[in-house]
Amino acid sequence: MRKYTVFLASSAELNSDKEQVELFISRKNKDLHKKRVDLELSTWKDFISAMTEEHSQEKYNAYIRTCDIAIFLFHTKLGRFTKEEFDTAHKAFKEHSGHVKKPLIYTYFKTAKDEAPEITAFRTYIDGLEHFYDTYDSTEALFVHLNRQLDKLENEGIIHADPIDVPKLIRNLILSVLPVLLVASVVSAYYFFQPLSMTVKVREPNPIPGLPFRSGTLSLTYGDKTETLEIKDEAMFRQVPSKFKRSKLRLVFHAKGFLPIDTLIDAGEIAELPIRRDSSLAIIFGIVKNEDNQPEPDVLLSVGDLQSKTGEQGKFRIVIPLEKQAEEQRLTAYKEGFQLWDETFPVVAGEETHVILKK
Repeated sequence: MRKYTVFLASSAELNSDKEQVELFISRKNKDLHKKRVDLELSTWKDFISAMTEEHSQEKYNAYIRTCDIAIFLFHTKLGRFTKEEFDTAHKAFKEHSGHVKKPLIYTYFKTAKDEAPEITAFRTYIDGLEHFYDTYDSTEALFVHLNRQLDKLENEGIIHADPIDVPKLIRNLILSVLPVLLVASVVSAYYFFQPLSMTVKVREPNPIPGLPFRSGTLSLTYGDKTETLEIKDEAMFRQVPSKFKRSKLRLVFHAKGFLPIDTLIDAGEIAELPIRRDSSLAIIFGIVKNEDNQPEPDVLLSVGDLQSKTGEQGKFRIVIPLEKQAEEQRLTAYKEGFQLWDETFPVVAGEETHVILKK
């Protein structure tokens, strides 16, 4: 098996796209492994250690200089170290003396309505290096670009397998491997007919401090049977019939405050499920009235540093960004000539908040 190392870098805002690329490479490897080729993908997560931030970045850069392929993703922001990593890869490519220069660099910009000046400047910088880049508007489009490039490398022989000595391989099979295979076949047959115990772990990529995932339900469907378990961190489905070991199983996730998931997964001993919060805590809206039960305009409402003013009908709406969302929020209402209204209450999706101001 010939191994090719791949480095994937992006700013934090594209963590979701980066995770999808990891899944794409994993699926691509299923085909490449049949050709005795393996793409070994590494991201910043593979370098986490107790070292200082600077030393960790040195490790990234050292790896980039020796990898075969470097993939860079950009969107609206330029990551703190992403330009440094790009420059490291580009310099290593220019200085490489081999027949095939490396790392081969593939750069993609995700289309955005509001592109930061630093991204625009970086595009100009890349143009000055005469380095080609491409754009994409969805992960599906990105996969098409990546798949086309990998197929091209394979067709040009840049990605290829180690040669095999067929006669020697046959002799080894006859003299030593075949007896082992017979024993392994017996063991494999025993394993294949054993029921499967499958553990599913949930993971929140960008958790909100003070607003952790508490619990939810997981439903696993195989054949005509559906099994539902409560999950807090992980759940184990036991005694899944062996005939489903090579099948796609349907997994459904539900939890208060999180987006539902309905997906197909490969049967296996361990599966990881990324979960993300919904928008149920993102909006506080309502109406402000005075003691005469009349709508009160021009009232200043505040949730922390977020503010909104009521209109002529006394209505208001405050959008809470993801990092400031909470199950309870403190809301204040103020207008000159009225007492300050101050109350902490649970946020309920779709529920209107009623504020009565007193003189």
